[in-house]
Amino acid sequence: MQINLTRRSFLRRSLGGASLLCLPSALFAKYEEEADASANEVVLRFSALSDVHFKKTESKEVGRFRRSMEFMYDYSSKQPYKNFDAMLVAGDMTDHGWDEELLPFKKVMDEGIKEGTATILCMGNHEFNGGNKPRWEDIFERPANKVHDVNGFKFIALSPEKGTCRNGDYLYALDWYAQELDKARADDSGKPVFTFQHYHITPTVYGSRGEDNWGTVDLFETLQKYPRVVNFSGHSHYPINDPRSAWQGRFSAFGTGTLSYFEMGGEGGKFNKFPPGYDRAAQLFVVEVRKDNTVVLKPYDLITETFFDVVYVVNPGNIDKYSYTDERYKTSVPPTWLEGSKAACVDVNSDFATLTFPQASCPDVVHSYRITLEKETGGAWEEFSTQYFWSEYYFQDQPEEMRVELDAASDSTFRAKIVVLNPFFKESEKALEIKFTTPKDELDQTDKNAAAPDANVLDVQFKDGKVVNAAVNGLKTQKEVQTFGKPKIAEVAALGALAAAFNGKDERYKIQFNTREYRKLGNATIAAKFVFKEFGASENMVVFANTQGAGLSLELDSKTKSLEFWASVDGTYQIISAPVEPGKAIEAFGTYDGKTLVLYINGKEAAKKEVTGRLTYPTNESVQAFCIGSDIAEGGSGSNFFNGSVSRARLFSWGLTAEQVENLSK
Repeated sequence: MQINLTRRSFLRRSLGGASLLCLPSALFAKYEEEADASANEVVLRFSALSDVHFKKTESKEVGRFRRSMEFMYDYSSKQPYKNFDAMLVAGDMTDHGWDEELLPFKKVMDEGIKEGTATILCMGNHEFNGGNKPRWEDIFERPANKVHDVNGFKFIALSPEKGTCRNGDYLYALDWYAQELDKARADDSGKPVFTFQHYHITPTVYGSRGEDNWGTVDLFETLQKYPRVVNFSGHSHYPINDPRSAWQGRFSAFGTGTLSYFEMGGEGGKFNKFPPGYDRAAQLFVVEVRKDNTVVLKPYDLITETFFDVVYVVNPGNIDKYSYTDERYKTSVPPTWLEGSKAACVDVNSDFATLTFPQASCPDVVHSYRITLEKETGGAWEEFSTQYFWSEYYFQDQPEEMRVELDAASDSTFRAKIVVLNPFFKESEKALEIKFTTPKDELDQTDKNAAAPDANVLDVQFKDGKVVNAAVNGLKTQKEVQTFGKPKIAEVAALGALAAAFNGKDERYKIQFNTREYRKLGNATIAAKFVFKEFGASENMVVFANTQGAGLSLELDSKTKSLEFWASVDGTYQIISAPVEPGKAIEAFGTYDGKTLVLYINGKEAAKKEVTGRLTYPTNESVQAFCIGSDIAEGGSGSNFFNGSVSRARLFSWGLTAEQVENLSK
């Protein structure tokens, strides 16, 4: 049975016999009325959340946490069963586990929680960033691993031994965990057993599978023996209204989202790991258990103060009828375009085009859109790029119309083909198509076919004891070079030029970029001329880079004694390297032409790798910058500082040829 009430919701199965249902709220209201009428009343209610991330200073997370408790009391007061019995927080209540964060969290919690509501907590990895287990236990006046009894239902809190985010973090308590599960199983009432820990359990919910794995395998085999377990976990910051955040195998599991910010899944590299509005994340589950032991999970959005149009219903222990299983990857229904859907080009520039089109329809949710861009060349269409865009399904106020900016190229005619994807990567059968033509870029006067072309994006040099950007204006504004620390500019004999000397501790140059400026760099060349005395003691030393989740980098690997060229292609780092020696002048070029990565050292090819795709760059505005003498770090600071001298750093908006590199290296 399938009923399409809205574009975003459907009845996955008829009520009869289903042990996990994904119900639109309108249909679920009828289910609740019938349950109440048959005396199948609610006997337990709790909230399930995680990743609150209190900081040293007052932040948005404080208000969201307060509202989560206020909402639960207000909601409960309006229901036939009026109790708010417990609040479950699956770790990462703070950024570091410092007293300056834990104590305010405890204070806000104590102020918000009333008598009769239990607080059920476990530690996350962030509680170990600057804190430790004994201090956490002292502040919250409980052991980090604890069994709670609420209305006769068992809750088992499990904390990691340390915050390494690796397999093995929970093994130290596995015997205790199994013993408590055995005790709970001995109760033959059929009641669900609620377990929770911070890391996801591999391989269960969204964020615990394949390359997109924020989980640990530690608990999976143990929980296979306990089909009445309903497990909660956090850590990934993935949205709870994504159907992959519900999972069933021989037990049930749910991801709890975040009150802080979305960090989208492994596929986010191709899309946008931190999409626009990513900090508008404040989701939690309202969990209710009915007299017949049915568990109901209602995803709620604190930003809009509304429930998502979906409800999960679990009958724990009825394994044969579990429906949120891995089989969904095969059987999920593909998305479709609504009748009459059309795309429009509403803005076009030399580097991009803005398209609009209506949201598609899907029985699950419309996860995203893949847009293949073809360029007209010699009367034929050749593939130019493939670009991905979130549907913004994780926002309760998801836009009815999509507006996307496509990276393009100047003075060209393009054809865009738009395909819809669901969360299980089933595709729409049909694609929307639209053509557009970009104007010529009048600002960029660079002759890209010159024997020794000028750098058109960045050309940082040192003249008269000052740092200057001598790039021909390939961007709309000439980029300013910001100085941090006091790099000394002087003649360096090995380089035969004025150069900036960096101390390897806190000195660097920073050149701010933005998303539209990155669009020029779908293909690119990054280059630097430098010398260094010795490799770093442990971590890499970065010469010239903007790698924070994506981007380009030239850096020295202390372990392999080599120079590495990093390039994020379609969201995945590709790395090639070649050995280099301290004390010798090095002129390095890392080039990418859309098909091949090449590292040149002193005019000669040193490493090569075939790879296709488009270069991708940091999407978080605070890290959208290139640095010389370091890499860019969270908040715009530096990391992996370089100890040596740099006489020139250049950035080109295309992949230079071998001949051009040789000429520029002379």
